[in-house]
Amino acid sequence: METADTSWLQVIQAEASVGDDKPPADVQPGRTVSILGVGDILTHKEILAQAVEDADARPIDFRPQLQGIEGLVSSADLAVCHMEYPMGTAEGPWTAWPGIPDAPPQLAEAVADVGFDACSTASNHVLDQGFDGLTRLLDGLDAEGLAHAGTARTQGEAAKPTIIDVKGVPVALLSYSYSLNGIPCPVEHEWCANLIDVDRMIGEAEVARSLGARIVVLSLHAGDEGVTAPSAQQLDAVQQMADSGQVDLVLGHHVHVVQPVDRVGNMWVVYGHGNLLTAQSRKDPRSGDGLISMFTFTEQEDGSFVATDAVGYAVHNDDFPFRLSLVPDESARTWEQAATWVRTEPAVMSYAADEKGFRLMPWTSSTL
Repeated sequence: METADTSWLQVIQAEASVGDDKPPADVQPGRTVSILGVGDILTHKEILAQAVEDADARPIDFRPQLQGIEGLVSSADLAVCHMEYPMGTAEGPWTAWPGIPDAPPQLAEAVADVGFDACSTASNHVLDQGFDGLTRLLDGLDAEGLAHAGTARTQGEAAKPTIIDVKGVPVALLSYSYSLNGIPCPVEHEWCANLIDVDRMIGEAEVARSLGARIVVLSLHAGDEGVTAPSAQQLDAVQQMADSGQVDLVLGHHVHVVQPVDRVGNMWVVYGHGNLLTAQSRKDPRSGDGLISMFTFTEQEDGSFVATDAVGYAVHNDDFPFRLSLVPDESARTWEQAATWVRTEPAVMSYAADEKGFRLMPWTSSTL
């Protein structure tokens, strides 16, 4: 963010009074906070058509498509989704790729109903419908009580990190994208969407901590589409954030396939969660796969929070009707779910995440 004579960091530091010593008000050793992350939500034309078909007295309803993950999502203390597209109006019409996409605001209602608490919004598509589409997205999330980070309607909103009270623990959510599809933020709103800039990201994490955040979660929209290996940009950004000691967890998305999970220093990273909701699987079966991750942080005697559990669940996009399903035990899997597991497990574990404490678990009714 730039102003006439002040850098973005000076602005947010002035807002935050960086440097104030604010020790935790209440330390409760053993207190836990669980944080859940997912992949991209993509309202393709088939997804829109299914939501129209599923609707009753309303124009469109995404809740039936998402119900298969509700038990898991609602179990997390903080469940974070990723909104890939800007939003249109409640009445439509709505556009899907390969047109210039916009999602119905009713999507936010469904996301909230299945248990999500917040959404990252920095993506390469967020300005596809201009600043108005970005504004409608944030308005739609606000209407459902969903916190958000990564984009802003005002300079004041852009200057303050999103900090969410989770069981009395302040958790910061930051969000950045590799690109805006070549669409610049309007000159009068140059601060409206966050691009990847490691110095800025670390600086904003520091600001969040100065404002009282005890856990910092960063959403990273980056990588090479369709490639399971992290890109140089992803690897470099993650390493620098881990070295800074300011970020506790990185939740990655964008590439539409599942990428590795790793622990870099004390920081967990999911390089790519794949897709959450999509109709891309007939183009590439891997695009119908997703990972839902859950990290539990436990408070220590000194007031810090340390990751003490790291687990993931494979999610499959069923076609016709479009529905999400968590991959169950081997004996209960459909062949499509079995194929998702076979693709997802080696991708997730390719950086030896299992040796560092990450588990990929089948879903059963007794999992929670």
